[in-house]
Amino acid sequence: MAFLIVSAPPALAMNRNVVHRTPLDVAADRAVGLARVAFARGLFRTRASSATLESGDIESPTPFDNLVGSLSAEVPPGGSIELLVKVRGDAGWSGWYSLGTLRADGFSSAPGVDDARATLAVDELKLKSPATAARYKLKFRAGRRPVFLRSVSLALSNGDAPAEPPAASTGPWTRELAVAPRSQMDAQDKYKHDICSPTSLSMVLSFWGHRLGTEEVALAVRDRTSQLFGNWSANADYAGLLGLDARVARLQSLTDLEAEIAAGRPVAVSVTFGEGELPGSPMRSTGGHLMVVVGFTPKGDVIALDPAGRAGQERRVYARAAFHKVWRVNKRGLAYLIGPDFPRRLAVGAAVADLWSKPTARKRVHLADDAHLSQLLYGERVTALESRGDWVRLSADEQEALDSHGKWGGYRGWVRADALVCAEPPPENCAVRTRQAIVHVGRELMTLSVGTRLDRLSQSSSTARVLMLDGSAGEIAAADLYSPPPLPTESSRAEIIRAAELFLGTSYYWGGRSGVQADPSIGVDCSGLVSLAYRVHGRDVPRDSHEQYLRARPVRRAELKPGDLVFLTRSEDSERVTHVMIYTGGDGLIESRQSSGRVLRTTFLERFGAPLIKIESGDAVLDLSFAKPRRRRIFFGSYF
Repeated sequence: MAFLIVSAPPALAMNRNVVHRTPLDVAADRAVGLARVAFARGLFRTRASSATLESGDIESPTPFDNLVGSLSAEVPPGGSIELLVKVRGDAGWSGWYSLGTLRADGFSSAPGVDDARATLAVDELKLKSPATAARYKLKFRAGRRPVFLRSVSLALSNGDAPAEPPAASTGPWTRELAVAPRSQMDAQDKYKHDICSPTSLSMVLSFWGHRLGTEEVALAVRDRTSQLFGNWSANADYAGLLGLDARVARLQSLTDLEAEIAAGRPVAVSVTFGEGELPGSPMRSTGGHLMVVVGFTPKGDVIALDPAGRAGQERRVYARAAFHKVWRVNKRGLAYLIGPDFPRRLAVGAAVADLWSKPTARKRVHLADDAHLSQLLYGERVTALESRGDWVRLSADEQEALDSHGKWGGYRGWVRADALVCAEPPPENCAVRTRQAIVHVGRELMTLSVGTRLDRLSQSSSTARVLMLDGSAGEIAAADLYSPPPLPTESSRAEIIRAAELFLGTSYYWGGRSGVQADPSIGVDCSGLVSLAYRVHGRDVPRDSHEQYLRARPVRRAELKPGDLVFLTRSEDSERVTHVMIYTGGDGLIESRQSSGRVLRTTFLERFGAPLIKIESGDAVLDLSFAKPRRRRIFFGSYF
């Protein structure tokens, strides 16, 4: 619940992973001969003997000079998918480069290319001058059954990298996953020096229940064109053929690797090093080698299963700084990200998404529908837990809640898959401070809600440029954005109250937590009002009033200040808080009151028949807002 820190200008080092896995990800794609499938099944299936899918422009916030592609698909015998890409630089768009073709019996890389724009070297497109955008095109051939596409991924990078790794810290990544080690030295002599990649892959596959022999995996991933075992795309695509979510990625730092381990997902990584650069390695040097990261020590060092070690000697602990050098610097953070579809990290790509208790579509808004749990704003991080048809059950990671077992986590419910994108939101340094703000993205307009967090790239006197989830830049009125201070101030309290005032006069809406609604007269519920008001100022508070009460610092009446919160229990004898209000100073309050059906100003005297001066936290009060007044307990709390 720390206050939002204004981010520093973006560094030159850039690894960006573009993953298209949701309907919104491919909304701008042009599909011919394809039919959409339910999110639970993927993206498309072929409905003709041949088909194509061409993406729109994939903008990059930072120039890149390297591209690697991968697919996750179900390809039946006789079927195929060819992945092609093109890039845009100072000289305009290049022609199409084929990155290879995936078939049921394996992967074939395209013949090498060396022209004025790029060199295609088996699994990498190496650009001779930086590019700022890319497109992909897929060419499908159906077999006896349709081809099903689950996802397509592009890993973009440039050659810059931070000299030092992020500082070590302990967390859920301070663990060691139970991956069974394998040594490539156990293979036949004709294979054992060349199969570090499939040996690493086989360890990860076995962890996820696909217990295949090392040589079996090696022969399955062997590039049918180059005959290499280490084609990155071939290895990841094979895992996709087995039904796993798999892709080649360029991770930005060890922090990203730690996040994978924290989620319980071992990661195969590529390293390059000279003599003495990786102490403890079974090899003196290598021009390219794969191993599996399975954990981190309390000191932040990397625990890996290195297939170059002989049987029983695969487990290695590599010093953090040395591993950063041979992986992030020398190999641009290359990794195979492989695992089941869920859980997976996604983000909200719509201006607002409704969170429901059940995956059931509603034709119109019902203001008192208690199945409407909450709303999520553009850019909010979520963790998808499962899917059913075109619905996704997720954890809203920026809306804290208590589950039935008393464990804190994200608020859970169902969201339409077409409101989500497979993107990692950029660091935020500002938030929308008006109830609604228009952002111009190319020729498109998008209406964002108060509380939407953004990365402001630059600003003139009237207009700011912000980074969108798809990597493009949008333009928004500078006055619509607010950058909170690193630490709370007295002006922070005034900003919280000002944000709450934006909703005065709007209708009470159960689960409402957005300034963008189907009808402008629709507002928020009591805790949604608090959530948005605090979110503008960089603080995430729990979603519901009871959890907001539990996380708040208790204060007495004498300590109560504007911007603090006032809580009411269900009844005088209940410990459950069911309502929250924002204190505005003096005797004043702002609340979204269900009994009155609107967001309004009120006073302690009007609400309880007594002014604040006569009420202390913990007192029983008579709530006069109901036709038949009710006795409840009142408590005061602060997040300052």
